[in-house]
Amino acid sequence: MSTPGYQIPGRTATEQFPDSGYWNQQYRSEPYYLEGDTYEDYAAAYETGYAFRRRDPAAEFAAAEDQMRREWEGRKGSSRLDWSRARLAIQRAWERGADPHGM
Repeated sequence: MSTPGYQIPGRTATEQFPDSGYWNQQYRSEPYYLEGDTYEDYAAAYETGYAFRRRDPAAEFAAAEDQMRREWEGRKGSSRLDWSRARLAIQRAWERGADPHGM
């Protein structure tokens, strides 16, 4: 789990995305979670889905999937997820990002 104010060596400090608290508590309850996964494995996927939905709320997931995959691949860092599992997390954050009160 990331500690606020802690910076991973070699990475640029970034603000946590607004929904990180929810996902940090929720990820273990998701159907795609596997024992041993950490929040850091999912963080980039959640950030990708959330950010994309906020940028383009009218987008259809299927139409935006390739672009979200590229975004996730660019930010996944040391995540141990393969695309099939990251896609599920991205889609959940994308769905949740549609609700402005979902945070």
